[in-house]
Amino acid sequence: MALIDLISLLGLISKLLVSFKMAVSRVDVILIGIKCQQTIEMGRDWLFTEEQLTNTPSRRDGIDRVEEDRLRREGIKFIVEIGSGLKLQPNPTLATAAVYFHRFYMFHSFKEFQKYLTALGCLFLAGKVEETPKKCRDIVLIAKEKYPDLYSMKNAIEEVMGIERVLLQTIKFDLHVDHPYTFLLQYQKVFKLDREKKQTVLQNAWTFVNDSISTTLCLMWEPEVGINVIAISLIYMALKMMKLDNCDWIDRQPGEQWWDQFVANLTSDMMEDVCHKVLDYYTITKSESR
Repeated sequence: MALIDLISLLGLISKLLVSFKMAVSRVDVILIGIKCQQTIEMGRDWLFTEEQLTNTPSRRDGIDRVEEDRLRREGIKFIVEIGSGLKLQPNPTLATAAVYFHRFYMFHSFKEFQKYLTALGCLFLAGKVEETPKKCRDIVLIAKEKYPDLYSMKNAIEEVMGIERVLLQTIKFDLHVDHPYTFLLQYQKVFKLDREKKQTVLQNAWTFVNDSISTTLCLMWEPEVGINVIAISLIYMALKMMKLDNCDWIDRQPGEQWWDQFVANLTSDMMEDVCHKVLDYYTITKSESR
């Protein structure tokens, strides 16, 4: 069986296994019509507590939180740069590669695995999983063009294939990743805004989601619930930015907010936490560019 076919098969299997995972703890946020009882076991459903996020292998290796966050941002930036050079889109391939990258470093230290090599391994795997495969040689060629000092053609291809194997073992062949983009398209339809304003809200929220992949938001929410919460929160931020947060919406009910028809028990404080995570990213990257 070809490697790409094998990866696709494993992806299908992982999707099927999601339905059979044992629930260990309940979550307070409930998708409308679906009560989500998700595990918080590290590495099972990819939900990590704040304590776990502050006790990563890198932290135990002497890398502080600020430095680890910087290394994550640089790794994701590299994924986006190389992926864009290969004409890959954030939705879904680059976003999937970013999620793999974040999950990988919940189990390994940046001192143990070089961020750029890991980034290429994540991009290589994500391309196959999302049915946008690129040859390893082509990925390395783009990386070499952009960063000639980082890669020599002599060993880079073998190293990328090697890190892909480590990545697969680390994420336990759990290849399926969902993203908020589909929900952005669905949720923005409820607002009673003219077409131009609605399109601008969508574009801004889409940009926020693209940028959120550089943060650890994908590790802080159960995947099934989190993509809905992130989508709603970043639409909420786009509306506030455009001073449209008091706009009307379809099927409005007294005492309810627009997001109540999609996710129950979601508070503005929860959404503000998501928004601040993205806003903090903008603040940090702006200061780094000076």
